[in-house]
Amino acid sequence: MKKEIIKEYNGRLLVLDIMLYCIIAVTGYILLSLNSETLLDPVKYVPSLFYTFGFFSLLVYFFNRGRGDYELLIFGFINICVATFILIYSNYPNAGFILADAVLIYAIANVVNKGYACRELIKNRDINFFIKISVTILLFVLGVLVVSAVYNKIEAGTLILGYYFIIFGLLSLLEPLITIIFGNKKVEKYVLDFLAYDEDEPNKEVKKEEKKEVKKVTKKTTKKTTKK
Repeated sequence: MKKEIIKEYNGRLLVLDIMLYCIIAVTGYILLSLNSETLLDPVKYVPSLFYTFGFFSLLVYFFNRGRGDYELLIFGFINICVATFILIYSNYPNAGFILADAVLIYAIANVVNKGYACRELIKNRDINFFIKISVTILLFVLGVLVVSAVYNKIEAGTLILGYYFIIFGLLSLLEPLITIIFGNKKVEKYVLDFLAYDEDEPNKEVKKEEKKEVKKVTKKTTKKTTKK
């Protein structure tokens, strides 16, 4: 029997996911309001923001440890790694380009993370893969636009990051909200019919395997009886 080191749950508290993405969106709004009042050097404060996102991501993950679902765990590590990257290179002369590189790494890592999560959802025939794929594509486009903007307008880094965190938080917020909608049995059945998914197909495959095993057992028993 496989020993479970960290307890995992079948359920999920989506309200924690909603709170996490709201924190990211609100942080972006605060950056916009601060940028209008004073000029800030983003390289100095951005690491603390990424560390904060990482902390809350890991906190939400440990409250929602789903079986085989490590998206938030990896998301937390991505935030921590990016924050550490900025801190290490913050004293270099071209610190603005370090910020752009950090956003590029952040965008690519998040797209890869969500892409892997999409793959697992498709494999498990989970209808939530539809919204996750859409959000992943939008986040990729957002990342490309933000990275190019930061490289070209480094002095407006706070403003650009403010919009980035707002849009990132709102797009990610769509996932738990639509998951709640897909939790309705009628909606789930409609989507499954639309995607031509057969809900009983995995069960059919299991039954086929069971039948094969039964046939093998019966063949072995018949051989023994004939030998006698």
